[in-house]
Amino acid sequence: MYTQIGGHMGYKFWFKRALKIFTGVLVILFIVQLLKQHSLEDAIIFSVVWSFITTFVFISSRLYQSRKGVECTLCNDIPTKSK
Repeated sequence: MYTQIGGHMGYKFWFKRALKIFTGVLVILFIVQLLKQHSLEDAIIFSVVWSFITTFVFISSRLYQSRKGVECTLCNDIPTKSK
């Protein structure tokens, strides 16, 4: 069993991943809100709130799957096991 959050990947890995996800989602949502002609203030609030929610859900699910040993080929975050 893993003793720390994220198991063998550590805090630095998960912090960097969360930052990448938060930033990516924030930019996409902000641009979409501006294209929908919302005010700048509304676009910022909307994108920040939903970026936090999205990042929390993604990181939580990946932590859970990581602890269970479920591999994600898209994420490629669990090292391959040598046979």
